[in-house]
Amino acid sequence: MANPETSAAARPARPATKPSVAHKTKKPSALPVLLLSVVGGLVVHILFSLALQGLGDSIRWHPFAIDSDVHFGEQQFFVQPPLAFIPFDLLFGFVFATAVGFIIRLPFYRDRVYHTVQEIKKRLQLQLSASNEEVESILRNDPENTARVLARRTDINLDSVQLEIGSINGATAYLAGKGSWLGGMATYMRFHFTEEYSNVVTGMAYGGAAFLIFVVGIRGLKFIPATKPSFILFALGIEFSMLVLLAITMIFTVEEERTDRILRQMVDAVKGGAKKHLAEPEPVPELQLTRGDYERIVREQMDKQIVKVLSNKDDDAMRRLALDLVTTKG
Repeated sequence: MANPETSAAARPARPATKPSVAHKTKKPSALPVLLLSVVGGLVVHILFSLALQGLGDSIRWHPFAIDSDVHFGEQQFFVQPPLAFIPFDLLFGFVFATAVGFIIRLPFYRDRVYHTVQEIKKRLQLQLSASNEEVESILRNDPENTARVLARRTDINLDSVQLEIGSINGATAYLAGKGSWLGGMATYMRFHFTEEYSNVVTGMAYGGAAFLIFVVGIRGLKFIPATKPSFILFALGIEFSMLVLLAITMIFTVEEERTDRILRQMVDAVKGGAKKHLAEPEPVPELQLTRGDYERIVREQMDKQIVKVLSNKDDDAMRRLALDLVTTKG
């Protein structure tokens, strides 16, 4: 009969069970947004082509509408719509996709609004020196009662805090399917897009302006014929698109002065929390000087200046001046 201990030792050891790893939440795909952008861009391209046809006296399209001959009276122009209109197609197609995506609450945009709300809550924790539970309690509280409570705080900017609280409430209602899509979009644009990409948009606007100046300069040197304006329209479209993005970014950007105050308040809140733990004594207020104190200080300063000026004189002059001062004060 086999020894049980020997049999157990002869069996191959079972591999250790690997700990279960929690799966990370998968980010929503941007494919629906791209599809909406393509559809919106095609619609815009068709509308621009119809507008070109309506503005011209006569037009002859080549196969697949790659180019066209447009007549304005006796003048003839050779236009390539895919090149001339592509910046406008991309811009308005993206705007269409963004608006429709927020309206129908695509997961791609809902995810961005959700993460923006979490970031604002963290910012409120720093500004108010509060915990996550306290911030959640403030958000659940009545807005008027919250305003009365926060008005007693002298270390915060009440307007900026109320703006953030209102933005969180609007975005939360949007995520719950009850609020307007404008609330969700405004929160994302104001507290994420403008803070992350404002410098990029500004740089792109300047780059578009430089490109337009370069193209106009080439046109001035007659390298681009007047009868082929497609490249000029392309450059104008790029600069127009960049300026529109810059305008949208500036509309949703919080005032710089207010942002600076918020940053200062965050730092003060952190420092204030540390000081509370140290229990430092409050500084003693300075004593207020009376009118008599001011007159005494002025007389003393005048005497010191006179002695300093006459320090190089002889001793007799100093004694006479001292006797005069004593007599006058007496």
